[in-house]
Amino acid sequence: MNNFMIEIDTIFTNSLSGNDWISLDSSEIPNRAMNFGDGLFETMVWDFKEIRFFEKHLKRLSGGMQLLNLDDSSINADGLIQFLASSFPSQRMRVRWNVYRSGQGKYTPEGNEVKQMLQISEFKPAPKIKKKVDVSLKTQLFPNSWSAFKTLNALPYVLANQERKDRGLDEIILLDHRGYISESGASNIFWVKDEVFFTPALSCSCINGVSRQVILDYLILKNIPFEEGEFLPSELEAADQAFVSNCTGISYLESYNKTHYSTFPLQHLNDLFE
Repeated sequence: MNNFMIEIDTIFTNSLSGNDWISLDSSEIPNRAMNFGDGLFETMVWDFKEIRFFEKHLKRLSGGMQLLNLDDSSINADGLIQFLASSFPSQRMRVRWNVYRSGQGKYTPEGNEVKQMLQISEFKPAPKIKKKVDVSLKTQLFPNSWSAFKTLNALPYVLANQERKDRGLDEIILLDHRGYISESGASNIFWVKDEVFFTPALSCSCINGVSRQVILDYLILKNIPFEEGEFLPSELEAADQAFVSNCTGISYLESYNKTHYSTFPLQHLNDLFE
């Protein structure tokens, strides 16, 4: 198979029928993803023979498509698995699945059919420890009907991570417009105090991360106490341990402000992503 390479990604596009993935050698420009951010994406891990936590990714994608009134008839989950299995056997890859509205129109779409694109690259696990962490001074998150989904309009995270880079940080924490902890620059955030786990509620405008769901399901299964809520940064400062998580795994935070955390691995949680 001849693959079209852009930087480190291998790009494939999908027919409107949803049945065929082909190597991308051209793309319709302009399109609604470019002009309006009119779509969604899921970042997933192809884990040798399956997509890790695929049912949760599909459920979140479906919810976002319903919100944007996108036609899901061309979404072929089994076909995607078959394509990845034949193209990347016995490999672990990072897969970004873009789903956006096809057709033209300006702010008012002409239709609801979708186009799909895969960006596939080498999987790189999350760094085990992130040393320098601070709260964003420039970017806050605001509630809206799409806060919990991964949309193609990701400017808050672009600006936050640009700030992280400029400040020489390893991780940046985003607050919502009221000052409550929301999430980190590309991950959900958890912390532990007196053996109780804490994470911001979705009311704090954080994305409903798949790894977040997996961890909460595990805590419920094992009867481990946890709280979802609206927490100020001062409560994070009082924690014993803190970590962020996304599809690539868990990274432990070494310090925030004047607080130094334990970075001893919580192996029972790490195992969820192995």
